[in-house]
Amino acid sequence: MHHRLHYADWSWREYAVAAGCLLTGRVNKGSAPQRLALAFAALYTPSTAYPVNYGHTGIDMALALFKSLRPARNQVLVPAYICPSVVSTIEQAGLVPIPVQVGADLNLLPEAVREALGPSTLAVIAPHMFGCPAKIAEIETDCRQADVFLVDDAAQVVGERSGGRLLGSFGDVGIVSFAQSKAIVTGVRGSGGVLLVNNPKLDPLLRDSVQALPAPHGRAAAFVDFVWNYLWSRYTGNSGYYLARVRSLLGGVNKTTARPARIGNLEASIALVQLRRLADIRAAKIEAAAAYHAALAELPDVAFPQYAPGRYLSRIMLDLPAWVDLAALRKNLAWCGVETRVGYLQPVSADYPDDAALLTARRMLGLPFGNLKCGEINKICSIVKSCLTAARPAFLNNPRHETYQTAHQR
Repeated sequence: MHHRLHYADWSWREYAVAAGCLLTGRVNKGSAPQRLALAFAALYTPSTAYPVNYGHTGIDMALALFKSLRPARNQVLVPAYICPSVVSTIEQAGLVPIPVQVGADLNLLPEAVREALGPSTLAVIAPHMFGCPAKIAEIETDCRQADVFLVDDAAQVVGERSGGRLLGSFGDVGIVSFAQSKAIVTGVRGSGGVLLVNNPKLDPLLRDSVQALPAPHGRAAAFVDFVWNYLWSRYTGNSGYYLARVRSLLGGVNKTTARPARIGNLEASIALVQLRRLADIRAAKIEAAAAYHAALAELPDVAFPQYAPGRYLSRIMLDLPAWVDLAALRKNLAWCGVETRVGYLQPVSADYPDDAALLTARRMLGLPFGNLKCGEINKICSIVKSCLTAARPAFLNNPRHETYQTAHQR
């Protein structure tokens, strides 16, 4: 049995609404984006919701506005462990990303944010890593006291709460993404997201920015790419890769660019279906995360830093012991039929190295996650355990060895 990564939990409803858009030609334009904006505004009231083509499109517009309001400031605080697209968005805005220490759950440490705030700080971007809530209320308080803008980066979560408040509703603006492996999934590369405006004073200015966005294009091809190469990969294999190579040789490549735009009608239609199914999707992931946690108790030296009982997670990411050769382990797992992924490996800035964050990144291993049954999860964990046992250095089996003691005391 091949245990593949799961990129989306789609039912026949998502395929049906997508087919309707394709058959009627309502792929790029239609009424779905407006209906999606109303649905998110109702969920996140009193915030205003603006659907866009990427989560980082919303970050880009927010940073541009922040910069115009505080032109003397140019630094944006981010976790030392973060998606590289956020860092590139900051740099493209002409601002300087400043990495801040993260905790064991890979989220910003409020005390580290507090220490890093200074006269050049324009904004803080606070993600909830893999669905694990950051201590966003503390960060919000510190940002308000320092007169610094806060972006509540809820890209990987929709409808999740902290202290009774929805993640994404803290700070001045919030961000949601619809890319693969998120809470709501509509595709990949330009498949959509939502800018949540929580500060009413900023709403008129950001509304103008959203209205100035161009219409999306090339969404039908992007949809086929996602379905063929991600959702149907167990049937299509590597055919998508070889087709792309042929197109490249023939000069027919026409990739969708990452330029800011409005969300496509096709993706907005799928997002509406996913939003209606969100409770079931959420429940399935919580159940699967609990099953993983129970099975992982048998794996030596392996941590599951984002897990908590009843918590929604967007991914299952393991923190492996320092002695593991991650590349070799992934190769062995693939040979045994388990697909894996890695964490974010790119440092925020070479000028501000954070060895702890980079060491964490090099140890992270992502396993298949989605609407999985307990039997499959137990099988995956059994394979992981076998591969780890086979790779374990012999000297670690001696409890009197110094390295053994260090590994078990960390």
